[in-house]
Amino acid sequence: MKQKDKHTLITSTIFCSVLFVFSAMLNKTGGNSDTCILLYGCAVLLNIVLNLRLNAETVSVNGAKKLVSLGKWIMPITGLAYLIPQVYLILFPAQNIMESLVYVFVGILFIISGNYFPKNHINPYVGLKFPWLFHDEDGWYKTHKLGSYTWLLSGVIMIMHPLHGLTFATVSLIILLAGVIPFIYSLFLYFKKRKSN
Repeated sequence: MKQKDKHTLITSTIFCSVLFVFSAMLNKTGGNSDTCILLYGCAVLLNIVLNLRLNAETVSVNGAKKLVSLGKWIMPITGLAYLIPQVYLILFPAQNIMESLVYVFVGILFIISGNYFPKNHINPYVGLKFPWLFHDEDGWYKTHKLGSYTWLLSGVIMIMHPLHGLTFATVSLIILLAGVIPFIYSLFLYFKKRKSN
């Protein structure tokens, strides 16, 4: 493992551990539940696993560098994004902003991920992992180029969700854009290639 990767693993794990300790302190004040502490404990372990898996040679060579970096820091970022509303709710108990912040945070992650899809080379860890794309470089790039647009649009829709509260419409549209359309397009490219061969 490279020195830079070790540094990222150690720093991100310490960050997750600090969030775990802070969550336990909030629990003593009645600010959150035992489930939250368990989630932060799992985040520490998941952070270690993610960092080790994303340091694999296949990912470091084929994965979009910034997307892989985002993957290595996803647990600390998610933990912090989850902790901020909890602190806010303790300070301002009459308001409920948790759901809105979650939608905005996930929407931002979709936009960042979609932005880096076209730079992502074939690999089994980062990107749209449809098995028939692993042996079709042209199909991989075309699907990820389309996926870039659909994920960006999904992120924008998710960020706008708290403004209207039509959960069924928003969730259905996000599933369609982020999953179904790239899936159908990749299958179309796969069968078109098989037919031409």
